[in-house]
Amino acid sequence: MTAENAIPAGTILLSDSEAFGCQGAVHMVDPGTGLQAFFALGGDLVGATGIAVEADGNVVVTKDRQYPGTGTLLRLSRSDGKTTQRVVSSEGNFVAPCAVAVEGNGNILVADLSSKGPGAIIRIDPVTGDQTVLSVSDGTLDPLRPGGVCVAADGTVVVVEQAGPVPEPAAPRVVRIDPVTGVRTVVSAGGAFVSPVDVAIDHDGNILVVDANAFTGSSGGVIKVDPVSGAQSVVSSGGSFDSPTAIAVEADGSLLIADNKAKTGEPTLFRVNPATGAQQVLASGLPFRALTGVKVVPAA
Repeated sequence: MTAENAIPAGTILLSDSEAFGCQGAVHMVDPGTGLQAFFALGGDLVGATGIAVEADGNVVVTKDRQYPGTGTLLRLSRSDGKTTQRVVSSEGNFVAPCAVAVEGNGNILVADLSSKGPGAIIRIDPVTGDQTVLSVSDGTLDPLRPGGVCVAADGTVVVVEQAGPVPEPAAPRVVRIDPVTGVRTVVSAGGAFVSPVDVAIDHDGNILVVDANAFTGSSGGVIKVDPVSGAQSVVSSGGSFDSPTAIAVEADGSLLIADNKAKTGEPTLFRVNPATGAQQVLASGLPFRALTGVKVVPAA
């Protein structure tokens, strides 16, 4: 992406599976004013799920096969003021891609809820689109419906997993995956987790989990997990949250939470103070429709 087409650092990007008559979209939100705009609309974006930003500034988005087409990883790039869409990888091991992250070497990781049965983490070559399964269920409890995925500073892959459809499902959990062997280690399980849906790492290395139903009245919130002990603590819950879906961390450490209902009934982007848990509405309502992922454009 050339300098004149680069998205300014700090810009907030949100994937939306159903914007503007179920066309799908990637929204841009100004972090200062909350002003909403489109980065991309329509095309293959119907059913958009996860979103991530590559080192060159291009945007990658996953798409669920339940919508028209197949499970797909798209790359969005801007040229001459227009955004183009290109399929990086599709079909193969993809069944229900739900989240995406970019590794330090440029490889792309896709969490798939149903690949290989109960789910898998799939690594994608960013040039060829070749797929390699990094971590896969053993057919029983491991892993359990992988959801959000992110990459820690040391290259370790961190995934949230909901309890799976088995006779006696284990508790929802956060797992750490070795990026070379694919071996999984449980970091934290049970506790406040009910429906963990996304995960991010803060600037201190803590794991932040957004859970759609963890608190009183099935209201969602943000739970911090100590990466060493697995101890959980509540960052923010209740308030204006209803069904949060995604989380990202801004350069100053503030948290961004996407929520498809909020207490107003409108899809909403919140900014949360990580120290106090205070919630601030940054942007809300149309053209937001069904927010599925949020990311912040990093500094070049």
